[in-house]
Amino acid sequence: MSSSQKYILIAVSIALFVVLYHSASGWGWDSHRFINRKAVYHLPNEMILFIQDSSFFAAHSVDADQRRDPADTSLYGEAPRHYLDIDDYPDFHSLTRDLDSLIARYGWDRVKENGTNPWATVWNLDSLVDQLARGDWAAAKLTASDIGHYVGDAHQPLHCTRNYNGQYTNNYGIHSRYETTMLSSSYYLSSLHIVPDTVVYIADPVEYAFDYIIHSNSLIDTILQGDDYAKAVSGWNGSGNAPPAYYAALWDRTRAMTLDQMQRGTQAIANSWYSAWVDAGLIVPTSVEPPPEPRPKDFNLRQNYPNPFNPGTTISYRLAVGGTVSLKVFSMTGEEIATLVREDQSAGNHALAFDGSGLASGVYLYELRLGGFSQTKKLLLLR
Repeated sequence: MSSSQKYILIAVSIALFVVLYHSASGWGWDSHRFINRKAVYHLPNEMILFIQDSSFFAAHSVDADQRRDPADTSLYGEAPRHYLDIDDYPDFHSLTRDLDSLIARYGWDRVKENGTNPWATVWNLDSLVDQLARGDWAAAKLTASDIGHYVGDAHQPLHCTRNYNGQYTNNYGIHSRYETTMLSSSYYLSSLHIVPDTVVYIADPVEYAFDYIIHSNSLIDTILQGDDYAKAVSGWNGSGNAPPAYYAALWDRTRAMTLDQMQRGTQAIANSWYSAWVDAGLIVPTSVEPPPEPRPKDFNLRQNYPNPFNPGTTISYRLAVGGTVSLKVFSMTGEEIATLVREDQSAGNHALAFDGSGLASGVYLYELRLGGFSQTKKLLLLR
């Protein structure tokens, strides 16, 4: 084998390792079993058919990991469902919640590489509602187990960042050290505990998922700083296996955050299961609980007219409720071209003219945002 061939083989091997590492479980398998089993602690007595199956949910908590197929590179494959590198997107706190709009702006490949966790969770939640409504309990329990896995993944902070293995901050390998080794039976798995709480109905599952993903992302520095501290205290230089003193120090610095994320994760799973039961008509929310809010169906960003245009066109839209509206135009690479609207508007129909003078011919995107709602469409300027 020539030297050039060896370099190519090494490069390919490294790239494959990074891809496979990124698709690793959000928590170690022991933690996933713990989370799925403990999620039933929060369920009301009316959900006894789920409460009694805690062992089943634990046993099938890693099915989603075991289904991963390296040969499946599609956007809807298994691997991207386990994470969302949300901070790879600019202004990610305001990232569109609509998957089609995200793809339209950033492209199929980038969206796939950054993960599809919140949408995969909702796809499974929709399936769970249908399965419960028709009484298919065998399928429902398996789907509920998968939901537990995806929600659990999103509560592991390193599955909500592009720096998922500390590769950009001199913390390489932290992913496995934190989620798998530190939380194994050899170290601190037995220190995990859950406080039983109550469930709430999730009116907007996508927005709910983004809320806990953004919260998880905010905790990344706690883990990275804990890694730096543990190395300094233990004297471990990162070569070979970390000593027990390293994990003792890492646990000391991340314990409170980890226990809180475990609590939040189990509650989010319970809320998801409970909401599916409500939507399937199996449970009526109690009077002290706010009734489920219907998802708005009367938001509509219409196609601009004329399209193609030169140089002017009209953009119209309908709002189901009033609020602060944002309407912006972007290039296909995501560069903001113009802000057409940034103001409070009332519910109803709205329209405005867009003048493309000064812009080059080509395809542009325009995006409407109001609260958690967003929608994007394309417009074509032809000179």
